[in-house]
Amino acid sequence: MSTPAKARAARRRHLQQRQTVIFGTLIAAMLVVGLAAGAVWVGILPSPVSIAISEPESTESDDAGPCPPDGATYVPLTEISANVLNGTSRSGLAADTSAELGERGVAVGRQANAESPFAGVVRIVSGPEGLAAAYTAGVLFTDPRIEVDSRTDETIDVILGSSYEALRSADEIDIDPEVEIPIPQGCTPLPTPEPTDESSSAEE
Repeated sequence: MSTPAKARAARRRHLQQRQTVIFGTLIAAMLVVGLAAGAVWVGILPSPVSIAISEPESTESDDAGPCPPDGATYVPLTEISANVLNGTSRSGLAADTSAELGERGVAVGRQANAESPFAGVVRIVSGPEGLAAAYTAGVLFTDPRIEVDSRTDETIDVILGSSYEALRSADEIDIDPEVEIPIPQGCTPLPTPEPTDESSSAEE
């Protein structure tokens, strides 16, 4: 074999050896990465990266919510105005529930997605003036969570959670406007408004 041919053969062998080493290293690295990923997946190794994931708001709470006003009675469903908000990823939930509430007599206004997800059944939010309506609407759901904010009208927000399935059957509920709303155990009484200067002057 001539010298140039020998040189080409040597270069070819050298190139093949380099390729074998490179491919062998890549395959070994992939096997190591795969084994490590599997170990992390099954919990043998801790994850090297911790990423905060947005989760639905927890329903765990020691607060039983605000107490209904003293002596408050249930409100006829036809006198309740509600906004229905979807706190889940289920498309069309607010629209479907709004239609069902409308069939029960509730006047539904805004339908939209909630600002944050909710993991419970339903949150019903009202101002102090709408607490009786909130408690009445709560009868339509299983395990409602009643909350109060600073709004001054009687409109309520019905925020549907990921545990919500359907309204209670009409046969299961009895809303009597003559019946007082029971006081939940552990609820928080609303603060009594302080008299204004004008009312104090009038009393004097």
